[in-house]
Amino acid sequence: MKKIKVKKNTENLFCKIISFLLVASSISFLGLLFYIDLLPIKYSITFLLIILIFDALNIFLINLKRLKKKIKKIISITMVIATLIFTIANFYIGKTLGVLLNNGDSKYKLEHYSVIVLKDSDYNKVKDIKGEKIGYFKNSTGANDANNRLKKEVNVDFEAYKASDSLAQNLLDEEINVIVVEDSIKNIMEEEIDDFEDLTKTIYSFKIRTKVETTLKQVDVTKEPFAIYISGIDTYGEISSVSRSDVNMVMVVNPKIRQVLLISIPRDYYVQLHGTTGTKDKITHAGIYGIDMSIQTIEDLLELDINYYLKVNFTSVIDIVDALGGLDVYSEYTFTSYSGYKFKKGLNYVNGKQALDFARTRKAFKDGDRQRGKNQQAVIEAIIRKITNKSIITKYNSLLNAIDGKYQTNISMKSITSLVKMQLKDMSSWNITSHSLTGKDSKDYTYTYNQLLYVMKPDTASIDEAIELINNVLNGEQLENSYTNLEGSSNKVTKVQTNTKKETNTKNDKKEEIIDPSIKKDDTIEKEDVLKKENEIDIEEQDKDTDDSSTSNDSNIEQIEKEPSLEENNNNTDLPSESDEDSNLSDENTTTTPIAPIIPTPEN
Repeated sequence: MKKIKVKKNTENLFCKIISFLLVASSISFLGLLFYIDLLPIKYSITFLLIILIFDALNIFLINLKRLKKKIKKIISITMVIATLIFTIANFYIGKTLGVLLNNGDSKYKLEHYSVIVLKDSDYNKVKDIKGEKIGYFKNSTGANDANNRLKKEVNVDFEAYKASDSLAQNLLDEEINVIVVEDSIKNIMEEEIDDFEDLTKTIYSFKIRTKVETTLKQVDVTKEPFAIYISGIDTYGEISSVSRSDVNMVMVVNPKIRQVLLISIPRDYYVQLHGTTGTKDKITHAGIYGIDMSIQTIEDLLELDINYYLKVNFTSVIDIVDALGGLDVYSEYTFTSYSGYKFKKGLNYVNGKQALDFARTRKAFKDGDRQRGKNQQAVIEAIIRKITNKSIITKYNSLLNAIDGKYQTNISMKSITSLVKMQLKDMSSWNITSHSLTGKDSKDYTYTYNQLLYVMKPDTASIDEAIELINNVLNGEQLENSYTNLEGSSNKVTKVQTNTKKETNTKNDKKEEIIDPSIKKDDTIEKEDVLKKENEIDIEEQDKDTDDSSTSNDSNIEQIEKEPSLEENNNNTDLPSESDEDSNLSDENTTTTPIAPIIPTPEN
């Protein structure tokens, strides 16, 4: 009798435990589900009723004394499975919350500074410069904070310079012994001054975090039109790092009519930086002064209020595309990219590295940066098409992992979940229209670096057209879809074999594949013809992009007493930087379809 009684007590205890776990996990699930507010209300209410009925019925039956043991056992197993399902669901909802809340710390930006001296200087560490007068570029947004940070390490004085080129030249002329500059400015110095990197050395590096002063223009993103500034910075690693913005795009969205307008602005567009007078600058240089400068400058250019921003870098693109299982991206031309990938006209199936390569290649086209902007728009269109497809649910976990910490935005979690809920409600497709600003190749002085550099002088007609398109979308007019040729199977992207032996031939001895809209697509032109066209344009090649990023995850100020190298900042050694693209005749030249520009468009 005692054994039977103990057994019954054990069974009763098990029933109570499993009932408690089921109720706890289901209540937690419902609470998170309603808190994150991703599902349309009809689905949420349906979930609520089904779960409440399921819990009540199972708890009642399992505690029913007259129920047969076999049936009780089946109910117990059902309850255990349901508890596990709710627990797993809670994990993923919690993970989703974490990703949405971890928006890259949009309130702060990270600036990397270097203390630089001449290569043959006796100064080798920061303590050696005690008592020196340090030159700095006064227009850097974090200059004062950087100076204060440095002064805590060593007692020095400071001298402000209005022009970064004068700062660099005075160091080389030994008129000043030490300078401290933000790394984006340092990169420009290395690109524009021959042997600057060889003639100098960095004896100390540190990071500072400064507040981002952006004005949030919040709207109901499911009912009102809104604009997002998309910034793609030329770095790997930390998304909050300040850097030049290689991708400058405005996405204007009207949710009521499911219309998206993508406006691409060439990186060398010559504009007046917001709040400045006199000398203009490239739009890419606006990123050096922070995301707020880029936004306000573009607002001035396009006569538009930008509500939000989204900032990504090279790592973001690779990880997101791979998490989506690749993309079917449309190419207007057949071309070979600077790292040797062969893309065909039409749809191409690309992975993360290939998508980045597709979006960054410029010199394969006569239109250079203009066509690159169109390709970047094509990648964004392919991402939108993929994430609005019902099959996205199978990529949910990998997508969460990919975007976690890989983007920076001031879009609130509520706005994001509202858009997701709206899309889940009917899974409607979106109409996507692309427009690119154009201009004329030229050279001029810039605000950031007061020397003659390659710039693109804006074409006012293309700006006026962009403004008209923006107003049409804001007023509820649906535009012509720019991506209607998306039928059929995708081409497989292949890698062109490269030489392992260094080329000794001159540029004139090579054939280069170019894409010229004025001739038949896919034609091959002799390099001699290219050089003739180049000679007609008084523009010198000054294009050497470098990838500058710190891979440290420390969000606080960090000091590094060493000579940092660019190699340390780029863990993706199999991906070339744009400077590799721009070097034309690198050690790995394609043997079948090397690439060269028709019109040189150097970048800084």
